[in-house]
Amino acid sequence: MGINFNIVKKPKTEEDDGEELEEETIEGEESKPSNGYDPKKKMLRFMAIIMGGLIVLLIILFVVSSLGKGSSSTYTYTEIENILEEASKEYYKDNPSYLPIDESDIVEVGSSTLVEAGKMEDLSNYPTKDGTVCTGSVKVIYEDDEYLYTPIINCGDKYSTVALTTKILDSSKLVTTGDGLYARSGEYVFRGENVNNYVKLDKSLWRIVKITSNDELVLINQDGIGYTTVWDDRYNEQQQYDAGINNYSVSRIKDYLNVAYKTPDEDENELIISKKDKARMVAYNVCVGKRVSTSEDKKNTEECKQTLKNQKYGLLTLSDYMYASVDPNCKSSESKSCGNYNYLVINDDWWLATANSADTYGVYQVRSGGSISIEDAADNALTRPVIHLNSSVLYKSGKGTAEKPYKVR
Repeated sequence: MGINFNIVKKPKTEEDDGEELEEETIEGEESKPSNGYDPKKKMLRFMAIIMGGLIVLLIILFVVSSLGKGSSSTYTYTEIENILEEASKEYYKDNPSYLPIDESDIVEVGSSTLVEAGKMEDLSNYPTKDGTVCTGSVKVIYEDDEYLYTPIINCGDKYSTVALTTKILDSSKLVTTGDGLYARSGEYVFRGENVNNYVKLDKSLWRIVKITSNDELVLINQDGIGYTTVWDDRYNEQQQYDAGINNYSVSRIKDYLNVAYKTPDEDENELIISKKDKARMVAYNVCVGKRVSTSEDKKNTEECKQTLKNQKYGLLTLSDYMYASVDPNCKSSESKSCGNYNYLVINDDWWLATANSADTYGVYQVRSGGSISIEDAADNALTRPVIHLNSSVLYKSGKGTAEKPYKVR
C-alpha cells in the first residue's frame, strides 16, 4: 500500500499579506542597519573633521610666523639696521670700556665682531627680498653724556644707509637764481621763499639754514621756544635806564638758551630737544660780533670776528638772515625788502644774535613782516634757537616739505 503525500498550498489571508509586505520592506533596506547607521552623516562628520584640522593648522602656522622669522624669511633694510643697532648695544653693554669717552668722539664696530661676540648671526642669514646680502657696521657717537648708535649697511646697488646731508644734496638741485640750494664758499645755503628744508626732530620742527664745509647741518627752530623774552635787561649807563647791554656773551638770552637746552622732559613749555636729539647735536662757535646798520656784508665777516665757543644753542646772525632772501634790493639791514622771498619770515618778532655796533643797547630783530629793526635789548621778542647736527646723522624718511619733513634715524 503506497502512501501518497498530497501537499495543499494554504490560501493567503490579509494577515499573511501584511507580514510578507513587512518582510519585503525590510529586505529593501539592507544598507541601513537596525542600529541607525547613516553613511551620509558619516561623510559630513568626516568633512567637518578635515575642515577643523585645516583651520587648526592655519592658526599654528600664523602663530609660528608671528613668533619669529624662519630660515627662509627675508628682511627689510630697516630691520637689518635695527638688528645691527641692538646687537651693538648688547656688545657695548658687555664691553663698556670700548665706548667713546670724549665729546664728539666716534667708535665703530663691524658686524663680524658682533657675530663673534654672539650678539647676532652672520648678515648672510638676513637676506633681503631680492636676495641681496648686506655688509654692515655701527658707529657710536658720544655727545652731552648720551650715546647715539648709528647702523650703516651696504647692500650693493640695491640700498645703502645714507647720511641726511648726503640725502639733501642728492635731492636738492643746486641753483644760482630763485628758490633753492646755493653753493657758496664750500657751504650749501638755502635761499628763497619756497624751499624744501624742513626737518622733524623728536620734539620739534626745524628749517635747514645751510650745510657747513664739514657737512654739519645748521638748523633754526621754526616756531621759537616758550614765550617772548628780553635779549638783555640790565641797566644801561648810556641810556640811563634798564635798556639792556648788547653783549651777547653775558646776555640774558644766552642764559635763557642754556636753560632751555638743559630743561628736563616734563617742562613742555621749554623742551624742544630730546635726549636722543642731544646726541645728534655738536657744539659750535656762535658768531656774536656787532655791525653797523648800513653794512652790506652777507658773509658774516663782521659777526664772526667775535665768537662764543662750544655752544649747543645759539641764534642766527644778521648776515645769514639777509642772505636767505633772494630779493636783490636786500642790501643792508635798513632795506625793507629783506623779508621778501625769505623762508625765515614768521608771524612773530624774533631776535638775532647780532648787536648794533653804534651803541651799547641796540640789537637786531626781525619783525613779523620780515623787515629788520634795531630795538633795545630789553625789548621782548621770540627766541629761535640755532643748532648744528652731526654730519653722521642718518636719513630716515621725508622729502623736506612741510607736509613730509626730513626725519632722522
